Amino acid sequence: MHGGALGTLVLKRADLEGPGITVLNLGGFANPDVLLVQRGGPAQIVKDWGRRSAWVRAFVAPWLARHEAAMLARADGIEGVPRLLGRIDRLALAMEYLDGQPLRRHAHGRALPTSFFAALESILDGLARRGVVYLDLRSPTNVLVTPSGAPALVDLGSAIALPLPRGWILGLERSALAKLRARFERCGDSAAAAAGSDDDLSASLKAGGTRFGIREHGSPGDPTPVLFLPDIGTSARVFAPILARAEALGRRAIGVDLPGFGRSRREVRTLEPSHVAVQIAELLTSLRITRVDLVAAGFAALVADALATRSPALVRHVVAIDADDAPARDAELALRRRLATSDPEALRARLIGALPGGLPETLRAALEGELRRAPARSLALAYPARAHRATPIGVGTPGRVHLDGAAALDPDRIWAALSGPEAR
Repeated sequence: MHGGALGTLVLKRADLEGPGITVLNLGGFANPDVLLVQRGGPAQIVKDWGRRSAWVRAFVAPWLARHEAAMLARADGIEGVPRLLGRIDRLALAMEYLDGQPLRRHAHGRALPTSFFAALESILDGLARRGVVYLDLRSPTNVLVTPSGAPALVDLGSAIALPLPRGWILGLERSALAKLRARFERCGDSAAAAAGSDDDLSASLKAGGTRFGIREHGSPGDPTPVLFLPDIGTSARVFAPILARAEALGRRAIGVDLPGFGRSRREVRTLEPSHVAVQIAELLTSLRITRVDLVAAGFAALVADALATRSPALVRHVVAIDADDAPARDAELALRRRLATSDPEALRARLIGALPGGLPETLRAALEGELRRAPARSLALAYPARAHRATPIGVGTPGRVHLDGAAALDPDRIWAALSGPEAR
């Protein structure tokens, strides 16, 4: 459709693996993976179809990459639209990184001022002047809210060039823009958009037959990221004080909500630790990560143990929290297993009461809310699984450290434990 040479080669395909790569979205069928590449120079966004099926790579992806590159080139210079940096190869293209958060109801609600939508309409008008129709405005995540509160428009793969008058093009987009206003515009106006939710969710990614809520902090150049897995019922937000330390230490910390809880997919058929370990392994493959340190609390320590056993080359260190076989802990787990089937609401109340002490008030309130919303079925599936642990993790095993709950939120203890001998 667009023809021409590949254009400027800003990166090589080999640059799309290893440290400095953050996966923002995982494509399916004919959709690309969306990568944030940070390798010393300016950050770039890469759309990569290289992991799609052979049929898509041969016949569909080259056309899609060529089409989006052409739309970006046509939009060059419009404020709020990323600048095309060039084609990497026939299956990938690179563009300017625009800092911002995608529009999401939980984060922005009815919080954005009228001026935000006026600026968004100005972007659409700029595209219309160049004969470009943006067809995917109904997907709010294609609209970013920048740190200054201004809009940005991404994903021009769904845009098309039509030889229509500007007014006609804007008319095609007016209905979708009105729906965005209805969902996200607040009454009144101000110079800046209101602050969103304090949920630090970075991405929601499909992998391993489920969807994972991801919270990422720290240095993307860390060759061995740290994966944080929370206990039953809460999200990886429980690790917030520890994740916040990652940047200063030059580490990359990735909090992952377990299936059934937090911002991961709620509907689950099984929470057998070995099954969840396979899902986590597939997530890491999708994230282009080849080795990790693991910090896992409670039930998640079973998952970490299964992952280390299944893929020993993948795991360097394991720090397990509240995962030993002390008599008092075993008695508590036995009680929780009974409640999971006989009285899920009593179990829910018990879990809320067992949240770690010393949490900031806002974080504790958020975690209590997550526990209240946790599906009873997920709780029932998870607690019987705890009885499958044959041996405690962390006792006397090189590379595996056990910490009790009192140390769970002590960043110094956690990061120190990750600097010991490697697991083997």
